[in-house]
Amino acid sequence: MADGAGKLPGTGVAASPPVDYAQIRRFEAPFANRRYLRHVILGLCCLLFWRTYGSALLPLWFAVFMLAQFAYALVLRGLPESGPPLLMWRVLIMQTLNSLLFCLPGLSLWIAGDMQAWLYSLLFLTAGGLNALAMRAHLRAALRIDLAVITGAVLVRVGWLLWQAPYAPDSWMLAVAMLALYGVFMKAAFDLRGMRAQLQAHIAERDARERQRALSQFTGGVAHDFNNLLTVVLGNMELARLSVAPDERDALMTEAERAARRGAELTTQLLALSRNARLSPVAQLPASLLETVAGRARRELLGPWHRVTLRVAPGLRPVYADPEKLHSALLELIGNARDAMPSGGEIVLTAKPCPHGDGSALRFGIADEGSGIPEHLRDKVFEPYFTTKPRGQGSGLGLPMVRGFVEQSNGKMTVEPREGGGMQIWLDLPVAQASAAPGSGASGSGEARP
Repeated sequence: MADGAGKLPGTGVAASPPVDYAQIRRFEAPFANRRYLRHVILGLCCLLFWRTYGSALLPLWFAVFMLAQFAYALVLRGLPESGPPLLMWRVLIMQTLNSLLFCLPGLSLWIAGDMQAWLYSLLFLTAGGLNALAMRAHLRAALRIDLAVITGAVLVRVGWLLWQAPYAPDSWMLAVAMLALYGVFMKAAFDLRGMRAQLQAHIAERDARERQRALSQFTGGVAHDFNNLLTVVLGNMELARLSVAPDERDALMTEAERAARRGAELTTQLLALSRNARLSPVAQLPASLLETVAGRARRELLGPWHRVTLRVAPGLRPVYADPEKLHSALLELIGNARDAMPSGGEIVLTAKPCPHGDGSALRFGIADEGSGIPEHLRDKVFEPYFTTKPRGQGSGLGLPMVRGFVEQSNGKMTVEPREGGGMQIWLDLPVAQASAAPGSGASGSGEARP
């Protein structure tokens, strides 16, 4: 086991961090993100060359090149999401093979000596350079391989020119022009790599500041809340100890108990936030669930100027979640919708099949007609103790607590603007198994299991 310094005991050698192969797969996958269009264009050019000059060299080469691309795709697919750096050799070997294959037709066309063939050869060289700038800048080792192959291709072309006609001025002019363009290309490649490194360092620094700010905000908020609650508890207990009137002593102890219960509620919120709350999921019918929540909201949260509308799709399967915490989460979101519409408005509660997936999840929605959340704050509203409400009107734990409960229940929560104004919040929660009857469930389970 590695020690705290990240070294293996007894070796003194730092353990290598795992490599993010998922990111490499996103950049390198030959047929992802419409990259297949490049292969289509390349294949059409090879066919055009064949029809124009009657040479089947490029179509045959294109077939071999595509086989290598498919092999590269299989190698990338076989990599884990994250793993040891040793697996990186598979990527580098396949990339070297593909780079050399791409370089070969350009060199053969250049050696052919025909002006039209030279034009095609320079197009191959230009395409290889652009591909290196566009695709390889994210990985230093991959960029070095491509640059080495391109360097070799340029030197072979220059050497072939000077060997064929060492005293011809045209050969020297073309060689100098190629070397000059090669120098510009290399400078652009290293500048791009440097800018990317600076950008990554800036992003890492910004993320570190954001994490530090969120941690300071969270710890400060927790300390402040518990300090207030303990002050109330200890103050009332001290006054109760000094009091001689039984009625006054009982009132003080009741106030201390109320503060202690608020502390217990805060602890429950923090457990939900950390995805460590104790859940007791059961199967519940979405229609009756939303009717119950809407009834409580009308009685306890909303005034006469707010109205609740239910939109429940027919034939929905039961949802599998902790009923008490799901009710609390929906009521919390309804309270936020109410606060976003101080002058009144409509709150829409929706239950429908989740549009993403195989029918194993239900989607609950809460929509309001308020002013919404500014785009630059939508990622921050899930941070603990971050609130857009005036001071004293929001704890900043509501949305983080709801998202913690949803994710612990194997669900997903999203926030997006609503057409026509306001916000739309979606809770995607798992459906119950076919054998689970509504209202049944295993009490005391740590996590929901659909």
